[in-house]
Amino acid sequence: MSETLYSARWAGPTLIEQGKDQTFSVSIERSGAATTITSGTTTIYKPGGEKLVDAVAGTISSGTYTSATIAAATTSDETLGPRYLIQVDLVISGATFTFYNDAVLCAARLYPPIGQTDLVERHSEAANLLGAAVSSLQQYIDQAWRDITVRLYTDGVPFWKWRTPSALRGVLMAHAFEILFWDYSTLLAGDDRYREYAQKYMEMYEKDYTQLRSQIDQDEDNILKNEMATGSSIIMLSSSARRFKNAGRDS
Repeated sequence: MSETLYSARWAGPTLIEQGKDQTFSVSIERSGAATTITSGTTTIYKPGGEKLVDAVAGTISSGTYTSATIAAATTSDETLGPRYLIQVDLVISGATFTFYNDAVLCAARLYPPIGQTDLVERHSEAANLLGAAVSSLQQYIDQAWRDITVRLYTDGVPFWKWRTPSALRGVLMAHAFEILFWDYSTLLAGDDRYREYAQKYMEMYEKDYTQLRSQIDQDEDNILKNEMATGSSIIMLSSSARRFKNAGRDS
């Protein structure tokens, strides 16, 4: 087995929608270039370790492996929730490499509630300062979305149960601008205003994240409950019986 370290570029936990035909993809990279993959298969394990999908061949295109279609019937009777496991076995340069990713079986996916138009409405200059290799602001939104959803996941927040993505609008916009202006500050050396913007939005992002709230479909039955459920695990730890300190003050 080669000791070459390939990068398996997962966008976060793999979200599998219950009862829907779907695929997932992972890009394999080395030194900034797509890796030549000969073949690959997908295996999906249930939380108890049983196989849901067993070594089914997928397709390859320019270093990206895409699973075969996971049929709606395969997941329709399975239990919703985390702790599913994706295993992808890929043949690269004659050797088989195995890549894993955690997965969640959910009723529906969340999608970003903002686009480039929203960023330009807030900062009209944003789209005029793109680097030569950048064609739109979408990459900043995508990166911010991945960062936030992975952070929610690692904090133990079941964001896949949310049915109100608008609650993520503020935190997503703040983090997208943080990433955007840090990039500008390195491209436009000597213009400290972009570094100041980045710092401002970083602070705004952290504040908004700790205050994040959304209506969670706890039973995943597509019925929203009247009460607002907290989105940040920092807040989720608090209760009426105990009070925890947050950012130097009682919450």
